[in-house]
Amino acid sequence: MNYMKGILGAAALLLLPNLSGCTSVFGDVQNTINYALQTAKSNDSDLSPADIEAFPYSAQYIRRDGSNRVLVVLGYIDTVGTEKQYSWISRDSITVVTENGRVIKTLGQKAEISAAKLGQHDLVYVNNRENDPLRCIIQSHTNNSTCNTRWERQIDYVDRDRQRSENVVSEFRIVSGPEPMGFPSGEFTVYHVVETGHFTASGVAFENDFYIEADGHVARSKQKILPENEYISLIQVKWVGRDSAGAQ
Repeated sequence: MNYMKGILGAAALLLLPNLSGCTSVFGDVQNTINYALQTAKSNDSDLSPADIEAFPYSAQYIRRDGSNRVLVVLGYIDTVGTEKQYSWISRDSITVVTENGRVIKTLGQKAEISAAKLGQHDLVYVNNRENDPLRCIIQSHTNNSTCNTRWERQIDYVDRDRQRSENVVSEFRIVSGPEPMGFPSGEFTVYHVVETGHFTASGVAFENDFYIEADGHVARSKQKILPENEYISLIQVKWVGRDSAGAQ
């Protein structure tokens, strides 16, 4: 596992030799993140430019299922093969994992089973990620002339404590760019990549948006990760040590 220097501070980094197998260590990370969020305004969904400048961690705004947007902090980076997976953690302990800007896993989401019971409602796994055209577009720095435009994959997920699988088919195109776009920390030049597709069993259609800087950094996205869910939206607030981080 590879951890970004300065993300959680030296003390927290010393506690992270094997996060995936240690609940108490994850608790230390969560405590650090909670402290970071508490140092920001109580309304952490609307940090001012001064707040962002003073905030010491990489962070994004996230909006899930039409709810109010909240701040999520980069907790750790896990290297899997040649790819980096970024785990973004919220104040309420929900984790969203991204790879090349795409959400590939969630942990801690809940959905109502009945008036008295909530069940797990998480994306567990996405296969065939090595053939994701978004990965090719990012790694070719938006020069997508050699990238496939069609992608098929299977997702595994838990829907209110029930295990499910679904095949997904989508197509990609760069629709605009480079063009300026405003972000909480300033203005950046981005390319707009659109992914249109559907979940084959349920027939649910979607249109995902990815806004990518020329160096392959995904700065903003809107993604439908499960057929039953509304879209997840992510927008970069601050990236610490970006030069050594690559795409998120």
